[in-house]
Order: sequence, then structure tokens, then C-alpha cells
Amino acid sequence: MQGTTKHFALTLAAGAAAALLFAALFALGIGAVAPLTLTGVPLMAAGLGLGLLVAIGVGLTGLVLVFGIAMLFALSSEPIVLFAGLFVVPVIFAIQQLQRTRTSSLDYIEWHPPLNVMAWLLAGVLVAMSVFVMMVIQGNTDLPFMARSFLQPFVTGVFPELGFHRTRELVQVLTPIFPGAVVTVWLLMLAIATAGALTLLRFYGALKRPATRMEDLRVPLWIPAAFCLSVLFVVYGDFNLAYLGQNAALALLVPMFLVGAGTFHAIARRTPITYLVIAVFYGFMIVFPPLTALVALIGVADQTLDLRRRIGLHPTGQEV
Repeated sequence: MQGTTKHFALTLAAGAAAALLFAALFALGIGAVAPLTLTGVPLMAAGLGLGLLVAIGVGLTGLVLVFGIAMLFALSSEPIVLFAGLFVVPVIFAIQQLQRTRTSSLDYIEWHPPLNVMAWLLAGVLVAMSVFVMMVIQGNTDLPFMARSFLQPFVTGVFPELGFHRTRELVQVLTPIFPGAVVTVWLLMLAIATAGALTLLRFYGALKRPATRMEDLRVPLWIPAAFCLSVLFVVYGDFNLAYLGQNAALALLVPMFLVGAGTFHAIARRTPITYLVIAVFYGFMIVFPPLTALVALIGVADQTLDLRRRIGLHPTGQEV
């Protein structure tokens, strides 16, 4: 009975935390975007620590609270749909996948890698994007015009405090990279949720699966292949295909960057100043964001040519 009460209390607390982190953006404006990036952490931590049913309960609790906040601030249904689509549904799917195991040929337990889960989610998004673009191309419609027509009322409705001129400027910036930028931010938030939840659970001794090291991160081979294909679309495709290619490449940049970052982690492990090298690496990424594209290309080369094995940095396969 005590354990059930504790689980119920944790479910309510995690759901409330996720809802409040998410709603900060709508209640306080675009300046409160930082809490939004942590929205998935309580959802993921509760699910990985207490099980899938608890994760579903946390998601439902969060949805009820987001609905109440939307009613309180006289918002439309967008916050509820975004909370469900960006966090609740993908996090529940990720938890179900991350809890999967299999027995290897050497008779030890293998856990589903986090980047494989990201790859499944990304595959669904890319298929949906491709089908939509094919429909648009058949209708001889301009994709940037459609993106602009969608973004203008959406940004105005979500961030009314921006005003007409700032909204128009933001829409002009977002149009060439929509929906790729949205998918990129979404994947980064899911990566933060996974890493944050694993770290939190490990700190409290409640982690039920090993946490994969950065230098062990790999993706399915279709990810670098799709990334290269997207670049070809940008270079050789017509107007709409180039638009699809640049947005798909932007989304695929996230898993490939994580693989490239894993390569730098593997190199850093071979130095006596591991943490300093890692800190400098991420410092450069923050100061010079375009370098993330270079790291992603290193990830593509590493994944396709197995550079880590060739230069003696092959992952050990151990998980800590």
C-alpha cells in the first residue's frame, strides 16, 4: 500500500513538473524557452524508473494540467496538442523501446541503444515529411509559401507579445528551415530528456538499465545514407526537392552530430585531461554553432568507414 501511494505521488509530481516546464513558454513568453527543453526529463525519469504504466499516468496528468493552464490563459488547443505530440507520445514510445532487452550470442543481456530509438522516431517524421512533399509537388505548390502561410498565424497565436514586425521577421527566418528546425529542436529535447533521466536515476540508484557512454553511440546505417541523400537533393534537386533536402538534412544532423561527438569522446578518453578536452569541445560548439555540421560529417565518416576501429578507438561495448 505504501509503495502504491508513493508511486501515485511521484506520478502526480512528475506530471505537474512536466506540465509547468512546458507551460512556462506560453505563460511567460518566448524568453522562457529554457524550461521547455527540460520538459521530457520528469516524463522519461518516471517511466524508466517506475515503468511504462507510470509514464502513461505522468503523461495523462501533464495533459490535464496543460489543459487547465490553457483554459486559465485563454489559449487555444495548440499547447495541448504540442505537449502530447512533442513529449507524451514519443517519450512513452521511447520508454517502451529503452526497456527492451535481448540475449546476445555470447549469452549476455543487450539493451536497446538510445540512438536506435531516436532513429525510429526520426524515420516516422521523415516518411511523413516525404509523403507530404510528394503531395505538394503533384499539386504544383510552392513549399516555402505553404510554410510561411502556416507559420504566420501560428507564431502570432502562440507569441502574441512579439508584435507584427517581430513576428514577420521571425517567420522570414524560420521559413527556409521549417519543419527541419522544429524536428531538430524536438530531437535535441528528447536527447536531453533521455540523458537527464538516466543521470538522475543513476544518481539516486534507481536506474534499471545501463547508461550508454557517448563513445559507444552508433546509429543504423540508413541515417548517414539518408543524410547524404538529403545533401544530394539540396545540390541537384528542383526547388521543392531542395527544400525537402535541406530540412531533412537539418533533422538528420542531430543523430549524426551525436555520433561525431562520440568520436571526440573516444579521443578524449585516451588523453590524461579527458574532461578538459570534452569541455573545450562543447565550448567550441556553443561559441561556433556551425561547427556542429563539421562534427556531423565526422559522424557520417565514422559510421560509414568505421574510423574508430581503424584508428584504434573502437568502442569496448561495455556500459557504465
